[in-house]
Amino acid sequence: MIPYALWILLCSWLVGTGWILSFFKVLTPWGYLISLMFFVLMVGLLWVSNSDFQNRKTTFSLRKVWRRFARPLPFVFLLYLLAAWIGGSLYAPSNYDGLCYRIPKVLHWWNYGGWHWIGGWNCRMDFSASGFEWLMSPLMVLFKTDRCLFLINIISYALLPGLIYSAFTGLGISKRVAWCWMWIFPCAYCFVLQAGSIGNDLFAAVYFLAAVVFALRASRLSSWSDAALALLSAALLTGAKASNLPLLLPLLFVMIPLWRILIGRWWATLPLFLFCMVISFLPIAISNAIHTGDWAGDPLNKEQFKLSNPVAGVMGNSLQLLVGAVEPPIFPVAKSLNDKFKMLVVHEPLLSIRRSFPRFGLSTGELPMEEGAGVGLGISLLMLVSITAGLLMGKHDKPKKQLTNFNKGLILGGLTWVSLLVLMAKFGNDGTARLITPFYIALALPLLSLSSQSIIVRARWWRLLALLCSLMIFPAILINPARPLIPIDALIGFLESHHLSQSITARARTVYSVYGNRSDSLSSVREKLPRGAKAIGFAGTSDESEYSFWKPLGNQCIIDLMPVHGK
Repeated sequence: MIPYALWILLCSWLVGTGWILSFFKVLTPWGYLISLMFFVLMVGLLWVSNSDFQNRKTTFSLRKVWRRFARPLPFVFLLYLLAAWIGGSLYAPSNYDGLCYRIPKVLHWWNYGGWHWIGGWNCRMDFSASGFEWLMSPLMVLFKTDRCLFLINIISYALLPGLIYSAFTGLGISKRVAWCWMWIFPCAYCFVLQAGSIGNDLFAAVYFLAAVVFALRASRLSSWSDAALALLSAALLTGAKASNLPLLLPLLFVMIPLWRILIGRWWATLPLFLFCMVISFLPIAISNAIHTGDWAGDPLNKEQFKLSNPVAGVMGNSLQLLVGAVEPPIFPVAKSLNDKFKMLVVHEPLLSIRRSFPRFGLSTGELPMEEGAGVGLGISLLMLVSITAGLLMGKHDKPKKQLTNFNKGLILGGLTWVSLLVLMAKFGNDGTARLITPFYIALALPLLSLSSQSIIVRARWWRLLALLCSLMIFPAILINPARPLIPIDALIGFLESHHLSQSITARARTVYSVYGNRSDSLSSVREKLPRGAKAIGFAGTSDESEYSFWKPLGNQCIIDLMPVHGK
């Protein structure tokens, strides 16, 4: 449990001290160095003074690690982890949202000396949650580069299997089932593709799982420190993204038993609650209410995220989730299918959904991309087969045995489905399949709670299918436009020289060129600016990135030139 506890403490510290440094306008390298020194001192004091931490001993054995990852499913996970590390190390970040507003947001804070309401062209720099940005901030301020930002998601991805296993077994899932799925779930598209990127969905799944794990551990051991870690994880979850707020419902189920533990140390619990408020979405909600009059920051619904028709929201989001769930790893005919989708959306019955759901859209790509990927075809196929086999085998289960499976996992999974329905009814976005990344693992709990699953995972045919489904995303990882792991230019050149698939090679050449230049898309404009310019004006839209003008980092200031009202 030590790695998970340290990660939650570090993330909480960085988010909390980010706000504190901003208050004193010392969001600087020296400010962060002093902050990190205090963090090391704090962890040392906790280790010495708290028996709960001292009792969490871990032993490292190279032989044990080798035996674990020599098995097929753990080996596939290790393969994806190494691929993400190599891709993140070789390529600059290319995540659209990250380049468009998350990194520029941090640079505005750094230039000002702390968080402030920017009021620029991209309103998302102000009203969106800032949990991921507070983790990026020390890396950018201290090292003046964006090349190490992928470490946030690499660490989060590495923590997933252990947290999944601990959460599942704590919720009553059999150890054998938990062991199999702890390696399978991280092979979903949304996790693998974000592991080497700066997307802000994967890392929030760690917060949700950690909140469940530490809450269950606190109830079992009557441990205040575990209860504190559970509360910190829940607060970080909401601070990561506002769409995660409905997940507080299932978390409430596992946290209600903690009230006696927390009240028992009320003198420590009170400042803990105050700190949790600081690292949650609350500061951004208050800021949004002050500056816009709406806690979500978009009172006029200019971004068209808010839905007034719950039925249209549930139906539209369900269709988008379905497309994300069956997306193949390589799909050359995606364009023709998208053309058919466009025709369907403008005719009934989908037109009725579109009227109440402005951002509703059905589309897929030749390759799954981190900006929109869901669980993908592999994991969905394995889940469908497991559900079918489980139901067939469930007919032969004795009623008494079935009754015992109505456990915490089933309840928490059901509450997560309720949370998802609430989100789909109120929130409309064309990237729903990606946005609910923190939900996916808990959504599977009702299935995995079936007693028949412990029998199914022993079957040789199921293990072979699980391995094949886990490997399904691997070809797309090799040729991922954001971080290709093979010499893609040489491959395209070979196809062009032999006049093979000219339309596909032309499309590939364009896509890889766009992604290759995305991290510095306006470099040609920046090179024409006067040398030594310290203040640069930028006029654009919310879909255009000013990031190129900030390079090299820490040397200049970008001023958003807003239009004069009424002109």
